[in-house]
Amino acid sequence: MNSIRFTLIVGCTVGLFQCKKADDPAPVTPGPPAATTTYALGWAGNEDLSKVPVSTNFGFASAGTFPSSVDLSAYLPPVASQGSYGTCVSWAAGYYMKTALEGLTNNYSAAQLANAANQISPRDLFTSVPDNQKGANCGGSSFLANLDVLQNRGAATLTTVPYSNLGNCAAASASTAWNTDAAKHKIKNYRTITASVNAIKEQLANKTPVLLGAFLSDNFMTWNSDNVLSSNTTYTQVGQHAGHALTIVGYDDRKGAGGAFKVVNSWGTNWGSKGYIWVDYTFLVTTFAQPDGTGNRVLMVMTDATAKPTTPTTPTAPTTPVGKSGIDLFAWVDSDFSTYSKTGNPQSRSVDLNIFNVGTRTATPQTPWKVYYMYYNAYNANDYGLLLYETFTTKGLATNTYQCTNDNCNFNVSLPAYGNLSHQVFGTEDGIELSYTMPATLSGSYYLVLLADPENVLNDDDKTDNFFYTTDNPLVFRNGYAARQSADGVASNPFSFKNLMRPTDSKALRRPFNSAITPTNRNAYSPDEIVDFLRQQQRNGGLARKQIEYARANPSANVQPAR
Repeated sequence: MNSIRFTLIVGCTVGLFQCKKADDPAPVTPGPPAATTTYALGWAGNEDLSKVPVSTNFGFASAGTFPSSVDLSAYLPPVASQGSYGTCVSWAAGYYMKTALEGLTNNYSAAQLANAANQISPRDLFTSVPDNQKGANCGGSSFLANLDVLQNRGAATLTTVPYSNLGNCAAASASTAWNTDAAKHKIKNYRTITASVNAIKEQLANKTPVLLGAFLSDNFMTWNSDNVLSSNTTYTQVGQHAGHALTIVGYDDRKGAGGAFKVVNSWGTNWGSKGYIWVDYTFLVTTFAQPDGTGNRVLMVMTDATAKPTTPTTPTAPTTPVGKSGIDLFAWVDSDFSTYSKTGNPQSRSVDLNIFNVGTRTATPQTPWKVYYMYYNAYNANDYGLLLYETFTTKGLATNTYQCTNDNCNFNVSLPAYGNLSHQVFGTEDGIELSYTMPATLSGSYYLVLLADPENVLNDDDKTDNFFYTTDNPLVFRNGYAARQSADGVASNPFSFKNLMRPTDSKALRRPFNSAITPTNRNAYSPDEIVDFLRQQQRNGGLARKQIEYARANPSANVQPAR
């Protein structure tokens, strides 16, 4: 362990959790903490975030729409201190960020944010991290470990678990009361963001703080002004592996030489500028924010799962729900299989699909709507493409006919109540078969998903089953080819999907097909994220470009009854 008696206790170093346990700090209470000259760290700095999905950055369309400054510090609890424990990640992710998200969800006032009952306990979060994922004697942890706890267990408030009597921070210290309270304070998911000034600004402008993993130099340790940090100095005191977790809570284009981010620390109000520091835009994204094990800068956000409070209303007579159309589509895939044996092309495939309407009103093509069969990267949705796209439209077609021209098929077909596409086109319930070709350049982990009316043209009553995933885990592709693995790990048969269920089964039984999120993969992209992303792509022209790419790669389209 590296230590400087009058300035520093290093909580952990890269790949090594080491931290000296000092006397327990007093419980966190509103107001200035006691003065301290001992600063602990606690970020391991060696984690691999390559399988954390990248945020799809919804919201502002371009940098030109950003406000010149944003300050989310009004949504934070009071600045406080982690004492001499390596718990900085739990402070950044729990005490600051999760508390702020709940404050935004519940519209907390400053007084409410200063109340321990509304503050997430860094002690509870840290002690809930499995012991084999943190250093002994409160000696540091990773972002992944803390965010997994917030997603799966949650974290209790400071009223339930004050930041005192930490002992050795062992996980066994958690009690039933702690777990019960923690279950009320979970996050929905967590995402990485790209290391760019605009990506960080976008999150902040949408009222989302950003977690930051940094390695500190000596000038940071003794910072005591409102000036902008724009470079590292020596590492004589702090050492070269001083990993620390912080939270970015604002920015100002006019601060410093070229703009700066506002960052909150967990060392009390006697450090920095009352507990905050301004960090130069370029310095933060190129140097201060440190890379993970794969070279990506550690910048992360999370989505709150706390339910918004409901306001009691006076009962009224039942009325027809506003905005309900009576149309309820659901997408269905019976099989997806390789046609290599017939075509000689390893990337050639066919899918047997159908679109059902289980609503009480007819889904008409009077206003065109689409069906997509697409792939997207499990960890970066920006890497996506169309395998098929079909349009329901009246343009140039007689009623109840369809035509495949070059790249896609157009259907002038209405889906009546409790009807389906296969029956309307071919008079059977067996589905329709469509051929497609995987891009030969596709390599990585991808989901295949069928989407019915993702733009919600029809104002579908229940959009949860407009998605159909052909796998519960992403498929690993190499050069457009995915293979199931044999027991010894050697690639064997090409990927295939055969649905053993029937579309007449209940929605509850069909539900596992409707999302990539599973009990063992809670952090996958949600259907809502994919829909919002596609709508963003539609607005900025990205989806139209994908359709052109598809047309060039697929000069002809064909539809036939499923066999």
